[in-house]
Amino acid sequence: MKETVKSIIEKYVDISCERTFIVGFSGGWDSMCLLDIMNKLSKEYGFLLVAAHLNHNWRGKESEQEKERCAKFCEDNDITFISDTLNEGTKASELVARELRYDFFKRCAEEFEADAILTAHTKSDNAETILYRIIKGTGLNGLEGIKEVREIGGFKVIRPILNFSRKDIEEYCIKNELYPNNDSSNLNTKYARNNIRHNIMPAIKNINPNIENSLITLADIAAGNNKVINELMENIEKQITIGNKWLTQNFLILNSAIKQHFVYKLLLNNDIEPSFSKIQELITFIAENQKSKTGKTLSITNDLWLFVSHKYTYMVHSDNYKKIEEELIINKIGEYTFADKYKLSISENKKEIEKYPKSISNIAYGDLNNIDFPITIRTRRNGDIIQPFGMQGKMKLKKYFINKNIPEHDRDKIILICKDKEVLWAIGVGISEKLRSKSKIAPYKFEMEK
Repeated sequence: MKETVKSIIEKYVDISCERTFIVGFSGGWDSMCLLDIMNKLSKEYGFLLVAAHLNHNWRGKESEQEKERCAKFCEDNDITFISDTLNEGTKASELVARELRYDFFKRCAEEFEADAILTAHTKSDNAETILYRIIKGTGLNGLEGIKEVREIGGFKVIRPILNFSRKDIEEYCIKNELYPNNDSSNLNTKYARNNIRHNIMPAIKNINPNIENSLITLADIAAGNNKVINELMENIEKQITIGNKWLTQNFLILNSAIKQHFVYKLLLNNDIEPSFSKIQELITFIAENQKSKTGKTLSITNDLWLFVSHKYTYMVHSDNYKKIEEELIINKIGEYTFADKYKLSISENKKEIEKYPKSISNIAYGDLNNIDFPITIRTRRNGDIIQPFGMQGKMKLKKYFINKNIPEHDRDKIILICKDKEVLWAIGVGISEKLRSKSKIAPYKFEMEK
């Protein structure tokens, strides 16, 4: 098994003393097996091995005892151990647990600057996943089952024991005198996957004792068919995509089967378990909001939304909602750095401008002679106003953004040059009438770089 695990990892990351690997470690049979194998490899190659244990805190004292046994195993075997415990009251569902678990693994990988995250999914898990997706109503993509590798949050997630059955794992643990945790919740058949494992799969084995291999073969066939389909879909995707955004109207004229394909792929790429009902929900939401100017959002997970406007459709992550709270005071012209990544230059201009930049540009020209310093660089606040270029009156900044069709999740990211509550330049959106030059030569140039 050790050589198989090594060869699978080396398909994606070379194993050396400079590497760091995070292993998701519940202390159960599968993860105990994987961690023990990785520990043997780490002694041979010298890489840093980190066991990451998340206590879901569903079973009180039992959960705490399992964490302690995991910590003791790592201490006895000189393995770096890191753990976290979910708050009491966290919803006890498979989907929530999975989301929070991978979020924890990602945080561990960031902390240790890991080269990959390893999880202990097996052939049996894969077969159960395929059957689960069939029951839920999946497409060809879903029939591919669990991938040997995928990327989550910029990190590779590798499943090195995916070719081994649960029986293989148990034999390894017994042979190597390992004593895994026996999570009592794994016997609770109110959870769909436990019901499949303990009730449905055994019933199917009465018809086909080789059901696990049959389902894996089905996955291989689906993967082959999907390669052909994906090659054909690439040309269609070019017609509906700009960057990571779909052109909403181009998407909606596709036939239903192709729309389902792209939505399925979108969910899968964002590590969301697809189902026919979820796919239809997204397609319906896109159709219902295709005329929205500023866009509407549909919550997909705790930190992921689908955004739809008359122009674009795309996924929005919680990072898009993070607001820059910093405020930088400017007392004179010069160069300034804002929020450690934006560089603003305000300089004198003595040349006549043949063509003024478009409002969406990061360059603007104007007159500051009638505006007293200090001015500020910041993001929007309640009560902000602006006098749009070419207009007599002022309006609330919120209304200005709505008129400019700026999606709500983008508004807090727009950098503003302000005098008190009045916006002089919303960078990339437009300038205020207050900056209008009364001579042929606009005396000041403003430029923002990221």
